[in-house]
Parts: sequence; structure tokens; C-alpha cells
Amino acid sequence: MEECNVRKELVEDVFFLVSRHEVGGNKRADVLRDADSISFFHVNMPYYFIRNGVEETKRRCLWGYKKLPGNLQEVVVKFNYEDKELESLVRAWVAGS
Repeated sequence: MEECNVRKELVEDVFFLVSRHEVGGNKRADVLRDADSISFFHVNMPYYFIRNGVEETKRRCLWGYKKLPGNLQEVVVKFNYEDKELESLVRAWVAGS
């Protein structure tokens, strides 16, 4: 970014947001954290399941689920997956968390 003459304030802001996207820290970083978690469930979960199997997917699922505020946890449990085994597992995992 520096090579493109981007203002220092913008570089610092982008760095902060990227470095905090897993844990939040202020309103903007919290929104990014929640969007990142939701995208895992909505887009990446089926591929993660294929690559990593049941136990690792369960670990990652519960870790991401626990980071979400309650209203977004409610959204996650309503996602439908093509893989009905995965859908059933996700619903069971979050119900037991």
C-alpha cells in the first residue's frame, strides 16, 4: 500500500481491521468478525467438511459459532446445506453447545 502512496491513516486502519477480523475490538472490527464467521458457515463449511472430516469441522464449527452474537447464531442454525449429513451434524453440534 505504501508503494501506491496510500495515506498512512488508511494503511493503519486496514491493518487494524485485518488483524482484528477474528476477534473484533470495536464496532467496525466486530462487524467484520461476524461477517467472517457467517461466511464460514454459509460458504466455506461444506468444503471444510470435505477436506477436514467430522471432528475438525466440529471443532471449527463450534469455535466460530461461539464467537457470534445470539441473533446471528439463530441465523446459522437455519442454513441449509446440500450435504444433509453436514446439515444434521451442524444443527446437533450447535444445539449441544
